Order: sequence, then C-alpha cells, then structure tokens
Amino acid sequence: MTDITVYVNQAMVNSKVNVEFLGGRSIIEVTDLPSTIDQNSIKVGGRGNFVLLSVNFEKDFLSKKQKAFQVSLEEVQDKIDITEMKLEVNRDEQKMVMDNTEIKSDNDDLYSADLEEMSVYFKKKLTQLGDERLALKKELKKLNEEKEGIQKQMQTDPSRNLPLGKVLLTIQAERAGKAELDLTYLVYNTGWSPSYDLRVENTDSPIELSYKAEVRQNTGVDWEDVKLTLSTARVNRRTVKPELNPTYLYFYENRPPVPMRARSAKMEDAAMAPAMEMVEAEVGSAADFSELVETTLNKQFVISVPYSIKSGTPETVEVQQESIKADYITYATPRFDTNGFLVAEIEDWDQYGFIPAQGNVYFEGAFVGKTYLSDPGTGKKMKISLGRDERLTVGRKEIKDFKQRRTFGSNIRESFGYEIILSNSRAKPLKVKVEDQVPVSQDSDITVDIEEKGNGVLKPETGVITWDIEVSGNGEVKIPLKYEVKYPKDKQVANL
Repeated sequence: MTDITVYVNQAMVNSKVNVEFLGGRSIIEVTDLPSTIDQNSIKVGGRGNFVLLSVNFEKDFLSKKQKAFQVSLEEVQDKIDITEMKLEVNRDEQKMVMDNTEIKSDNDDLYSADLEEMSVYFKKKLTQLGDERLALKKELKKLNEEKEGIQKQMQTDPSRNLPLGKVLLTIQAERAGKAELDLTYLVYNTGWSPSYDLRVENTDSPIELSYKAEVRQNTGVDWEDVKLTLSTARVNRRTVKPELNPTYLYFYENRPPVPMRARSAKMEDAAMAPAMEMVEAEVGSAADFSELVETTLNKQFVISVPYSIKSGTPETVEVQQESIKADYITYATPRFDTNGFLVAEIEDWDQYGFIPAQGNVYFEGAFVGKTYLSDPGTGKKMKISLGRDERLTVGRKEIKDFKQRRTFGSNIRESFGYEIILSNSRAKPLKVKVEDQVPVSQDSDITVDIEEKGNGVLKPETGVITWDIEVSGNGEVKIPLKYEVKYPKDKQVANL
C-alpha cells in the first residue's frame, strides 16, 4: 500500500505490486488483501509486456493474523519447554551433589584440610546451581507472561478471525518478464469521524481550534507507513437526481382480495425486477503536514506524514489548526439563573467548512465541557458556550408597588414590573447580553402592552427581549421591565 483516501464510510486503497510472469497464458495471484474489498471497484494498471485478460477476486478464509499469532505462541511454548527442561536438569544435578555431601571413610587418613577443600567445592557448586535456578525461574516467568499476552491478544483482537482476500489476474504474454502493477480498490469497514478541541486562553485571545480525525479500519490488514488523505465525501450515496412521479388521487373502493396464485406471480415479477444500479461518486502534531484541498463536491485533507494504522485499532490524526477570532459575550437570563454564561460568538462560520461534530472546550486551561459544533445557518453566528461566568451576579426583583389588578368595564388589566440588576465583580468592563421575556398572546381578546423596557429589543413571536449592556468594572446596572395584560373578566388566563 502506498496511499489511501479515507472517506466517511469507506476507503480507496492504492498499491504497487511487483510481479513476475511466464510466457503464454498464466494467472498472477496478489495475496494478503482485505476480504472486504468492493469487487466492482478493483482497477489494475501499470506497465508490462503482457495483455490483461481478466480480474477476479477470491476470499482466503485462513486468517493470516491468526496464523501469525499461532506461530508466535508455538515459538514461546518451545522456549518454555526448554527452560522447564533446564530447571529439571538443575534439580537433578543439585540432588546428585547433595547425595555426595555425606562423607564416609574406612580409615583415618581423611585430614581436616581435605574436609575444608571438599566443603569449599560443594559450597561453590551449590551456589552456582542456585544462581542458575534463579535465572531460569526468572526467564520462565517472563516467557509465561509473553505467552499470556499473546493469548489475550488472540482473544481480544477484533480482526483476528477476519479472512483475507486475493486478486487473480489472468494475463497473456509472448515471453516471461516482470512488471510493476498499480492496484486500486474500495474497501469496506473503514472510515473516519471528526472531533474538535477548542482552547481559549482568555477573553482577549482568539479560539485555538484543533480539528482531529479518528481514522478506523477493521479490514484484517494493517496499514503500514501509508500516505493518508481524508475526504468528507460518502461513497455509494445516491448520485443520480431523484425523479418525481405523479401522485394520483382517487376514491377508495373495496376490492376483492387478489387470489394467492396471482399474488405470487406479482411477487415473482417484483423479485425479477432489475435492482437500481449504484453509481460511484466522483471524488476528487500532523496538522503541520496536512493540506486542505477543496474539490467541487467535497473537501480533502492531504497528510504528507506517513501513518501506520493497525486493523481494529483507531488512530487519531490532527488534520487542521485554526486560530479563530471571536467576540466574547456574557449572556444573562435572570429569570432562570443568578450567574452569567460566557459565550464565544464567531462570524462567518461557513468559511471554515467544518463537519458537524462533538468538541471539547477548554477555557483558561481548564476543561469546561463538551459542545456540538453544527452549521448555525447562513448569516448566523456560531455560539460556543464556555461555561458559567460567576464574576457576574444577576438578580430579578418584582416591583411590588407597580403590580396591581384592576377592572375596567368588561376587562381586567394586570400590571407586572421587574427590576433586573447586573453586578460585575471584576475590574474590567463586561459586555452582557441580557434576555428576558413577556408573555405572548394567542387570542385576540388577550393583549400585552409593554410599558417600559429601556433599550431592549423585542422579538414579537417569542416575547423575548434582549438588552446589550456594558457593565463597568466593579459596577452595577439596573434594567426596568414593565408590562400590562388585558383580558375579559369572565375568563381565566393560563401561564399569567
């Protein structure tokens, strides 16, 4: 494998294969390929003095990886057997030495010097055997741990039982020769998904966004030192414009049930109908070595640093880094919370072309939480919550002197008044976007009149009022909100 383009749901693999062939007609086998190859996608090119007659694909159900595990296990077991044999010899040798330590003599010619010499010999020999036994036990423990590791890997490797595949090339050549082939194919059980890290040092700095991709493949074949390209395209999605057929209206009539034989015939006709042809889509840290290429229909990240991705083990690749200018605004909703919430607002989010995905948010070096980055819509700002801003205290007090309920003729008028208080406990000025609301009438007999809202902007369909306020350092701002609701006195109003 030389380079691989990973789509969201598949991958296009490009390989170079060196082959030798005989004169006449022969079959070349290209082995150790994934079994999940899309057979219709196989393409063979290259140079060589032969004619390619046919290309076929077959599965090899004897797992290469399982065989490799078995060979490794057998090799380790052989070493364990040899070590255990050496330990047994060591024990027998020690027993033999110990059996000879009892000294017997029929005469008195055994002097003390001889005894001392024999004692030194036995001590040296037993020490030597003891050191050898300790080394053998240590080696045996190490080998058993290695064996256990291989067994666990055999049990847990998700691709251990995946079969392999092979491509059979039937060729016709005038004479024997060599050739370098370019083999290209689509493979299933692969793909990638994006994620983001968003780091904000402080409210005077931009957002440092790290765009990452988790590349996964479970093909049974490891990718070793390949050049990766990540594409936002999806392979085999519908690429032909759907056609609209007329929808006819008619009066429903009870009809007799279709006889079983006729129904079976219709089902057979449906089963014999040709399936819709799937049309292939045309697709045209690592972030320092990746290049964003925009094609007509999708985006591609070309990563120049080679990557190795094992089958069954996802790999995280950093594909892009952006320093994004943002406005930091503290939102306050005094009706529901006594603190503000710091939000980063980004203009022209569309220009970055990020795929919707989950992101991790860090503010001032601390993990804040997770967010989901999605397209906010054309012309709208992207808003990213950075957590609570506890330096802003928010209050909402009822103005009791203003609240009253009065009857005028056949109507009741109820007045409501609130005072919103914002307190900034830090030395720097703070931009605050305050959101509150008045009720919205869904009946012409109920009217809502706002008597005082300062410079707040009303959104009539929701009743939400927004104020853009700047609270000075260690300062306080008060916002009045007063409104009146009128309705018939013989009716009760819900949610008032």
